[in-house]
Amino acid sequence: MLTWIKRYRYTILALILLMLLPLVVVFVKGYFTLKDFDIGAPLQTASIFDREGKLIGTLGENGRYVTIDEVPKDLANAVVAVEDSRFYQHAGVDVIGIIRAVFANLRAGDTVQGGSTITQQVAKNLFLHPRKTLARKLEELALAVLLEARYSKDQILELYLNSSYFGEGGYGVESAARTYFDKSVSELNLGESSLLAGLLQAPSSYSPYKHMERALNRRSIVLDRMVAVGYLEPDEAERAKFTPVKLAELTGGTARYFLDWVSQILMEQFGETAVFSSGLRVHTSLDLEMQKIAEEIFSEQEHQGALVALDPQDGTVLALVGGRSYQESQFNRAVNARRQPGSVFKPIIYAAAIKEGWQVNSIVEDIPREYSGYKPDNHGEAYWGPVTMKHAIAMSLNNAAVWTLNEIGISAVFKFAKEVGIELPQEDRNLALALGGLTNGVTPLEMTAAFVPFANGGAYFAPNPIVRIVDQEGTVLYDYRPDKKQVLSPQQAYLVSDMLQAVMDYGTGSVVPIERPSAGKSGTTNNQRDLWFVGFTPDIAVGVFMGNDDNSPIEGYGGSIAGPIWAEFINRALEDKPARDFPVPSLIVTDVMIDVFTGLLATERCEWTELDAFIEGTVPTERAPCAIDWTPRQERQLPIPELPETPEPEQEQPEPEVPEEPIEPTPEEPQVPVEPEAPQQPPVQPEQPAPEEPILPTEPEEVPEVPPMPPQQEPEPPPVQPQEPLQPLPEAEAEAIKKPRNIPG
Repeated sequence: MLTWIKRYRYTILALILLMLLPLVVVFVKGYFTLKDFDIGAPLQTASIFDREGKLIGTLGENGRYVTIDEVPKDLANAVVAVEDSRFYQHAGVDVIGIIRAVFANLRAGDTVQGGSTITQQVAKNLFLHPRKTLARKLEELALAVLLEARYSKDQILELYLNSSYFGEGGYGVESAARTYFDKSVSELNLGESSLLAGLLQAPSSYSPYKHMERALNRRSIVLDRMVAVGYLEPDEAERAKFTPVKLAELTGGTARYFLDWVSQILMEQFGETAVFSSGLRVHTSLDLEMQKIAEEIFSEQEHQGALVALDPQDGTVLALVGGRSYQESQFNRAVNARRQPGSVFKPIIYAAAIKEGWQVNSIVEDIPREYSGYKPDNHGEAYWGPVTMKHAIAMSLNNAAVWTLNEIGISAVFKFAKEVGIELPQEDRNLALALGGLTNGVTPLEMTAAFVPFANGGAYFAPNPIVRIVDQEGTVLYDYRPDKKQVLSPQQAYLVSDMLQAVMDYGTGSVVPIERPSAGKSGTTNNQRDLWFVGFTPDIAVGVFMGNDDNSPIEGYGGSIAGPIWAEFINRALEDKPARDFPVPSLIVTDVMIDVFTGLLATERCEWTELDAFIEGTVPTERAPCAIDWTPRQERQLPIPELPETPEPEQEQPEPEVPEEPIEPTPEEPQVPVEPEAPQQPPVQPEQPAPEEPILPTEPEEVPEVPPMPPQQEPEPPPVQPQEPLQPLPEAEAEAIKKPRNIPG
């Protein structure tokens, strides 16, 4: 063995030096990093500007550097006890602590304890980017050793307290003290000090403004650790646990929810130190005037909710409101609240059908039927029978949406939803998806962004609030380049827009007082817990969600509560812009009169018609029976349908929702929101085919044999029979699962 080592000693030495070379590099780099570091440099706040260069606010404005002598001993001890109890024993890297953390994590089967020392966290906070890589970890270790060699323990602890983020915009211990308690750090008592120390592990999760009970439990853990390491007597800790917490009143100001969201994005990208102390200039897409309009409207609301306004041309955020009052609640519902969408999700189903080759006049079946035990209901048990897809979405017909989903297949909808930014779990692979019965729900930001392709010719953009970031020297750190993803052709997008314009013209959105051409969709879930209206004009895409945090019901529906807020915002935000129609792309034919029951060409003789858009070559050439019956006939006496004012949803209720946590209904019985904006009562069909025995599918994506129309009944009084009754379209073959009903021509 010795002979072998002697023979290859130079090779072995070369390999050792090669292995040590990366460490030498990081140590040399770390030395020059610390060489010019000023331990007491003043903090430079980040400035946030709107799209026109107007200042919105700053991040970290209350901060100043404080020395260790200004920090209460209880606060310093609390931080050491809970963050690094061996701080005064190790030399920057705690091997014992690392081993202890590894065993604790192995026992728990998860990461429950970290091995980083306070010195390592100082290195990470002040000198390194936040991304977790092996190279960064090596740099962190080298810098920790160098910091210990250059500074005393008290100086390192001082750096840590001044470079740590405590949440709610509080960067550094002085800023945190003023943010949470409206006092200087030197004035904090033991109860306040231990609460601040507890925030360091997860500032958002333990924020006393959002989660007071969690914050108090975390404070108790800190106090117990102080007792365990000898910093407190047990009776002192018990008294401190019951010290009342008197929080400072959070200031309001413009765009606070938006600023919180921007600061979170910046911290994830650049780290807390860069955001709160290096003087960044952040230019955002926010329109400050639109933001003020949105906040004014929401400040008058009785219930909680959110509003998101996006520029459909690039997906940037024009306005964002996360609640009716930031001082009342800092939870950002626009970005973080995952709620059931109800019927506002139906356009995703029909857009997927359009992408599969269906047309707006493709016939869908609004007939009561059961799918492997799942039996959706229309409001008031009112069914239209076979109708065009455009009419089905305008009237928000539940059975038609479920039938369409079953025909095109759940996979097609999953794929399209993902393309427009909505990730669906496997638990959502059921037909309740057609009615917005989602396991995790969606955020208002996600739902609004999903409508953007319908407004701009088929392009999806991930919603983005930041346009440019510049450092103190003027170096551009970030410049937004829209990531355009074409999910529909311009012609397909226009067809979806054409259908959603019908919602506003004569459907469930007709009560919304919008003053310009628009397209949109309402949504309401069980017991009026979640009320939505999402839509767009050629200039803006806006989503409004209304829903209380405790899931208590709201008297009204998406069209009657969220809809007017949506309309008021657009009317005021665009009042200086002339109203304009949606641009029509090439190869589109518009205003073709269609009979809603057959999807064929209609005339004024037909009682129920719509004006449809078509891609060239798909316009039907055959006339509907009502259009070619020239013999005199008595008109059917049909009442003018009205939207009922007090519908009674009968679907099962979804699981209650807790803010910041998703709804998780059981997969066996997915929650099915009801669309209270009820459809008009369909006219009585002159004849019904004889009932057949339906064959139920075993999987939602497989096509069942077409179930029968409801049995023929003797109406009271009997309608006058037309000479040529409307006939349902032929039944589809089994392989039609991915194909629309064919319209002649």
